Amino acid sequence: MTRTMKLMLLLSLMVAGTAGATGPSSLEVKLTPLAARKGSVLFRTRYTVNREGAHRFMTVEFGWLVVDAGGGWKEVPHRTVAEPPSPASAEEDTRAWAELKRADAEFKAPLDWKSPPESLAGLLREYGFTKKDAVAKNAGAGTVTWSPKELCQGKHCTTPCRQRTLHEWRSGDADAVEEPQKKPLQALFVHSGLAVFHNKYNEENNQGAFFTEPVKGKVEEDRDPGIEIHDVMAICVLPR
Repeated sequence: MTRTMKLMLLLSLMVAGTAGATGPSSLEVKLTPLAARKGSVLFRTRYTVNREGAHRFMTVEFGWLVVDAGGGWKEVPHRTVAEPPSPASAEEDTRAWAELKRADAEFKAPLDWKSPPESLAGLLREYGFTKKDAVAKNAGAGTVTWSPKELCQGKHCTTPCRQRTLHEWRSGDADAVEEPQKKPLQALFVHSGLAVFHNKYNEENNQGAFFTEPVKGKVEEDRDPGIEIHDVMAICVLPR
């Protein structure tokens, strides 16, 4: 995409936001595995939710996640690119997009193990992760599959797990008959008793799961917030 095209896209988004235009609501979560040690896996994370489907810049959160097959789950924030105040000036919007571009570049870059971000240092000390524990982001890919009907490790299949992702969002209960999938969803990463799936769920394509969020103050109750587009990487703990 040329610089001119990017500028035109940015201007169109600002105009749409100013006019109050909306599109489909969305949830996007990215998980990138970095290292595995003694049953725990370290991930880089990226999270954003657009509940109203607004055509404007939305807050994006970057962080770290450590998960283990025994139920351990620890999220640590790294940086947040905040949504500009509404209505935002062209300068404020431009500044937010520039900051997001830098944050995304950092998210995609290899981790500097010799000089890790301060936000990660505590996790490295707590779990002992080092460069020697680094894992390929596609380790074990395709060895586990998920569908609303079953979770399969090779030919061994069990009832489907409930996938979990950032901020306690979890996969909802889908009817395997009413919402058939073209084919089971293959795991992108399998290691240490965990499997990571990339769900792409919307009205036209239900390849994967849709996600619900916990109700604050409740223990076992979740709610469906009516998110229309789910582009979510989430984790299953594999049965032993």
